[in-house]
Amino acid sequence: MIDLLLAMALASTTAQNADTIAAMPEDYSVLETAQFRKPIYYAQRHEMAAERAAKKAKCKLPTAEQWVYARIEAAILVAPNGELVKIVPVESGCRELEVYMVNHLSKYGKKAGPISTSGETTWYKTAMHFRWPE
Repeated sequence: MIDLLLAMALASTTAQNADTIAAMPEDYSVLETAQFRKPIYYAQRHEMAAERAAKKAKCKLPTAEQWVYARIEAAILVAPNGELVKIVPVESGCRELEVYMVNHLSKYGKKAGPISTSGETTWYKTAMHFRWPE
């Protein structure tokens, strides 16, 4: 079921021809970090929803000083007009937080206005950080 939700979340809503979309590089680390015109909306309720999802899935996440920390990364494909074309999470060991990030970026990322530094549809990297008490 989660794979179906992830596939739906990753589906592109753009009218661009799939042949013109650049393939994501194999090495995520070589991507330029995404810049946004304004911060992506993120409230305490989002943190709590992410925490519930990770706990329900029993994700094994790093802890330090009685806090759970998670950094979820993704590659995002940005059109020259700032449209988010595609979001591909990097394997983190917590599929539920990856799905959460894709859904959150799909909803709020486009409102933050990602900036394309080139005149063509380009891949960038971004990350979301989560933390909550153990």
